[in-house]
Amino acid sequence: MDFTLVGLWHEMGFTARAVVVVLVGMSLYALSVAADRLSAFARGRKQSRLYIDALAPLVEQAGRLREAVGLEKRFAGSPLAKVIGAGVHEYARGMQRPNAASASPFDVAEIVNRAMERSKDRELAGLRRGMPVLATVASSAPFVGLFGTVGGIITAFQKLSDPTKGGGGIGTVSAGIAEALITTAVGLGVAILSVWFYNYFTARIDDLTIDIDETASELVDTILRGEAG
Repeated sequence: MDFTLVGLWHEMGFTARAVVVVLVGMSLYALSVAADRLSAFARGRKQSRLYIDALAPLVEQAGRLREAVGLEKRFAGSPLAKVIGAGVHEYARGMQRPNAASASPFDVAEIVNRAMERSKDRELAGLRRGMPVLATVASSAPFVGLFGTVGGIITAFQKLSDPTKGGGGIGTVSAGIAEALITTAVGLGVAILSVWFYNYFTARIDDLTIDIDETASELVDTILRGEAG
């Protein structure tokens, strides 16, 4: 009996092979999603820092907030820039209305805040793209592996009861048991990997949400203080 991976593959039945192929496909899909999200988060984090550095002087100095209109276009990969940019655009549009001089700062701030909330919802939904895939793979991979385990145990008992295959000896069932353990191990490995990535990305989204909320609050405070114009 060859207990190498190649040897065990040749000993596997159709069900176990199909299960392994499905698990490998699930793992590749999960890894592709993880790679895409890693790239998006890394790019967004870098460009968000650059956007904040460029925005800070315009927010801190009186009357310069309108200069920030369109600034987010230079940082297209930053969800934070898109959210704050939506608020700045709404502020600038409100200041161009005929009754802008008589508008209450609280009314303007409320309009700006709603615009940023809508944009934040869109951006966070985009950041969560692929997360359901990771969650599905993480929750279903062990069960897929368990299905292969059941198939392997069935194969082992079939060999055990077949006199032509040396029924009755432990050697006849070792391949089936090994087959069952392999599918279980692969399923658990795929699930663990997916859970790690899912939790990591969830934490990153939470961190980014805090950054967006803090920056949006600073923008609203600036408008309420009347320092933007």
